[in-house]
Parts: sequence; structure tokens; C-alpha cells
Amino acid sequence: MRFPKLRGRFGLILALVVALPLAGYVVWWWQAARAVERGVLAWIEEQRANGALVEHGGLTVGGFPLVLRAVLEQPHLAMRGAEWRGPRLVAEAAPWKVTHVALSLPGEQRLTLVQAGQPPLEVTARGGGTGQAVWTLAGNVEQTRLSFTDLIARAAELPVPIAALEISAAQPGTPPADHTAIGLTVALTATGVTLPESAPPSLGRAVTRAELTARVLGRPPRPEPASLSAWSRDGGTVELDRLGLDWGPLAVAMNGTLALDGQLQPQAALTAEIRGANTVLDAIKPMMRPNEAALARTVLTMLSRPSGPGGEPVITAPVTVQNRALYLGPLKIAAMPTIVW
Repeated sequence: MRFPKLRGRFGLILALVVALPLAGYVVWWWQAARAVERGVLAWIEEQRANGALVEHGGLTVGGFPLVLRAVLEQPHLAMRGAEWRGPRLVAEAAPWKVTHVALSLPGEQRLTLVQAGQPPLEVTARGGGTGQAVWTLAGNVEQTRLSFTDLIARAAELPVPIAALEISAAQPGTPPADHTAIGLTVALTATGVTLPESAPPSLGRAVTRAELTARVLGRPPRPEPASLSAWSRDGGTVELDRLGLDWGPLAVAMNGTLALDGQLQPQAALTAEIRGANTVLDAIKPMMRPNEAALARTVLTMLSRPSGPGGEPVITAPVTVQNRALYLGPLKIAAMPTIVW
């Protein structure tokens, strides 16, 4: 007669063993969801405190029981010289791995860059985007990677289709102690770029690939004069690991150091490897005076070296930016526009 009571007690104990962890998980999930909501709102307030305009049409957190999902409707972020809008931003993470976040930017995303004296550059990602972000437990972003497809870049009413664009950034968990330590690493790659019909026929309209990889040394400054000036005075520089361009017969790869002068204008000491330079010279020759074209041809010939038996000439030469001008070796290539911060 006692066996049924024992079975009843065992069933109760088993139910408690199952129910208590489930109840604990439910409580923990809701606490994590509220922490995510507070974290997003705190980030928004931090950006506003730094002078940015941050607006949205509502924030919701859901995804119970297996996902933590934050959805920001109609996000709008604007800061000095840049503005981004999109219909929605979705961030998802597994509750047991909240520091690794999957990002989704569905619908048309629009970025506008403005520089005084220049037409605005508008980049629209018609195919939306996806990405990943890694956060520290303290709430700082360590790594971010974004991918966009089917883009249109437009400046001065000239549309430039871009098949794909990838952007990534990484920063240490703690700010750099001095200007010799890495404060930020960034990379950008654009593929399948189609230039306007006015592109030089000898080079064609197709840019197969354009890429940039760089490291900011020192604490990364905000894009405003006081912050940039302090960063520059402290010895902050940008190490350009690679700036590459594959455009028809032209292939360029550069690396070196970038900095700011006393007027916060860029200066650079780079090394470039260029293939197809003579084709470029042929393309821009009609815009040059006869003596300038002849001098440029002589300089390019002096800088060229054969890449191998019967190979095309390759130019390996210093590239400098100083006094708002761009030089290839001793040859002045172009005047640099003044940047207004």
C-alpha cells in the first residue's frame, strides 16, 4: 500500500527537478532581455551625449525562449558629415552566448556623406545588409562586420553601381595607453563597381575590386577639430596596411603612414606598386599640357622596372601627400581638396 505514495512523492520530486530549472531559465531570460533593452537605450544616450542625433520608431525585445532579439524600427543616426537611415535593424543572440550578435538590416539602407564645398555622396544599399558584432561583457563593441549588396553610390547626379560592399572594424577591449598602440582597425572592400560612361575608354568602366585596410594608432578621435587636433598632437597616426585598386589594366597597391598637419589636412608617406601606369597616362594625356605629358612619360619610364622576362613594366615608387598635393615620386599628380572638419 505504500508504493503508490512513494511513486507520488517521486513524481512530485521529479516535477520539481524539471520545473525549477525551467522557471529559473524563464526568469534569467527576461532579466537578460531587460538588460539588452537597457544596453541599447544606454548606447543611444551615449551617442547623443557625444553630439550625435539618434532617432528611432520604437524598440522591442523578444525571441523567447531560444533567442534574444532586439528590433529597432526606422533607425536614424546623424553625426558630423554623415547620416544613416534604414527601415529596421535587427540584432539576435543566443541566450547562452549574448556577446556574439547577428545583425540584419532588411530593406533599403541609405548613407549620406557631406563635405563642405563638395557634392554630397549618397550610398544606397537596395539589397539591405547583414553582419556580426562581438561585444564585451562591459558593453563595448570589440568587432563588427557588415556586408551589403546591390548598392548605388551617387555624387553630382552620377550613379555608380556596386555589386557588394564589406566593412569591418575591431578595437581592443581597453583604450590604448599611448599613440603607439592600436586603437582601431578598419577594412573596406568593394567589388563589381561600374563607373559612369565618362570613364576613360582605355581603362573601361569596370573596377573589379577596391580595398582598404588600416590601423588607427592611439585613441581614435571623433571627427571634429578639437578631438582630431589633440590626437594629432599626441602623435596619433594611421598605418595604411593596404590600399588596392584593380581597374581594367591598372592595378595599384599602396601602404604606408597617414597623419594630419597643423591645419588638420592629410599628409602621407606611402610606397606604391603600380601596373598599367602608361595606360592611365594615355587616358589623361588630353587633359595635360604637352610639356607636362612629356615630363610625366619620362618620370614613369625612369620609375618602371620589368616584372620579369617579357613582363609588363611595374612602378615601385614613393607616394606622398604634402601641402595639399599628391606626388608620385617627384611628379605632382593632383591637387588635394581641402577637408573641412
